Amino acid sequence: MKIGVYGGSFNPCHLMHKKLVLELLNTNFFDRIVIIPTGNFYKKSNLLKGEERINMLEIMFKDNPRVIISDYEFKNNLICTYRTMDYLQNLYKSDELYFILGSDNLKDFNTWKRYEYILNTYNLLVIKRKGIDISKEIEIYSKYDGKLETLDLDLDGISSSEIRDLFYNDKDIDALKYLDKNVYDYIIKKRFYHKDYKEHISYKDITEEEFLKKYNSNDYEKMSITTDITLFGISDISKDNYRSVNQKAFSILLVKRNTPPFLNRWCLPGGFLSLDETLIDCAKRVLFLEANLDNIYLEQLYTFSDIDRDIRGRVLSCSYLGLIDMNKIKTKLKDNAEFFIVTTKENKDIITINFKSKNNEFECKVKRTTDSFGITTYKSLENEYLAFDNLEVIMTSINRLQNKINYTDIVFHMMPKYFTLHELQLVFEAILGKKLLDPQFRREMKNKVVETDKYKNDGGHRPARLYMYKGE
Repeated sequence: MKIGVYGGSFNPCHLMHKKLVLELLNTNFFDRIVIIPTGNFYKKSNLLKGEERINMLEIMFKDNPRVIISDYEFKNNLICTYRTMDYLQNLYKSDELYFILGSDNLKDFNTWKRYEYILNTYNLLVIKRKGIDISKEIEIYSKYDGKLETLDLDLDGISSSEIRDLFYNDKDIDALKYLDKNVYDYIIKKRFYHKDYKEHISYKDITEEEFLKKYNSNDYEKMSITTDITLFGISDISKDNYRSVNQKAFSILLVKRNTPPFLNRWCLPGGFLSLDETLIDCAKRVLFLEANLDNIYLEQLYTFSDIDRDIRGRVLSCSYLGLIDMNKIKTKLKDNAEFFIVTTKENKDIITINFKSKNNEFECKVKRTTDSFGITTYKSLENEYLAFDNLEVIMTSINRLQNKINYTDIVFHMMPKYFTLHELQLVFEAILGKKLLDPQFRREMKNKVVETDKYKNDGGHRPARLYMYKGE
C-alpha cells in the first residue's frame, strides 16, 4: 500500500488542505493519507492545543475512512519529521511511505533534522507552488535512495495565518469561504482565534488512585539515561635525574569498547541508569565495573541531550566529573581501561587534542563556540577514535575543570595529603596547559593551605616544606 504522510500545524485546517488530500486520494496517488498535526511548539503562542486541531481535522474528514488523523506528534510534543516517519513505518511495516511537502519547504529541506536520512529512507512528494523554482533542489535530492516526485495541484491560496487574522479582526463571514462549514461552526462555537478567546483548562476532580488506575505510561515515548564519567588524574612524569625539571601529567580514563556500537573505539566509562539506583550510584557502579576503581571523588557535570547523540535511540547522558591523585590507585585497572595523558593545542577556535597512553596515541579536533551569554560548546571536527559524543563531553569537562580550579578548592582532590607548593603549582599548570608565575600563585594559595613541620627531600635539592589543604 502507498501511504502519504501530511504534516503541519493545521491551525486551523482549511479548504486547501482538504482539496490536496482529496485529490491525492481520488486520483489514487495514495491508498491512504495520514495527517499529523505538529506538537505544541513553544514559540507559537497562537497555536491551538493539539486536541482542538485534531478535532477540527476529524470534523473536516469525518466521512473519509482513507484519511487517518494521528496524534503522535502532539502527544509526544514533537516537530520532528524523521522520527514521525520511523514511527509510522513501524506501524505500516510493508507499506511505502511518502512525506508530502510544498515547494517552499523543499527550498530549505537541508536545514531539517537528519534530512539526508529522510531522503535515503523514505520518499517525498513535492506539491509545486507558483513562483518557486525547485529545479536545483530536485537535481540534488534525486541522488538519494528515496523517490522524489512532484505534482502540480494548483493549490495556491490563503494561509492559516490569514484566516486567523480574519477571525481576530471580527471578519468571521469572510473566513467562511476558506473553511469547511462544519469546521467554521466549531471555531465560532469555541471562539478560537478571536480577541476574547481564552483557553479553557478543565480539571477532573478525581483521586490520585483513580488517576493512576487509568494512567498508562506506554502511551508516551520512553527515553534512556546514562551516566558518563570524565575521570581526570594527576601523576608524576618520570625524571632521568634529580636535575630534571619536575612535571605533572594530566590524564583521563578511557575504556575500549568490546561490543557494538563503536566496537574497538575508546569511550568514557559509562552505563545505563537502572530503575533502582540514583545517578551517583550508577556512576560509582560504572567506574567499579569498567575500571575496577572505587571511592573516587565525583560531582555532577552536565546533562548532554542532543537528539542524535546515541545511534541506539533517545539517550540522555548525565555526566560526572571525577578527580583522583593517580598515586593513590592501589588496584589494577581492567584490561580494556587506560589512563591517557591529555594535551591540547589551540589555533583560534580550533583545538587539537592529543591522547597518549603507554600503548596508544591519537589526536582529535574540535571547534569551540561561545554564544552571546558566554556559554562555550564544542563540535567535533575530526574524530576516528572516540565513541558517541564523548569528544564533546571531554572538552566540556576540561573547560569546566579549568574554570573551577580558579574559584573553588576542587583541585585538592587530585593532591596527596602532603605536598610542596611547587607540586601544587605543577598540577595547576598541567590542567591549565600553561606556565604560572610563582609569586602570584603562592599568594593565591596562601589562604588555602597550611604549613606542616614536614619536609620533602628530593636529593640534590634543599628540602622543601610540605603543606596540607586547609580544608582537611
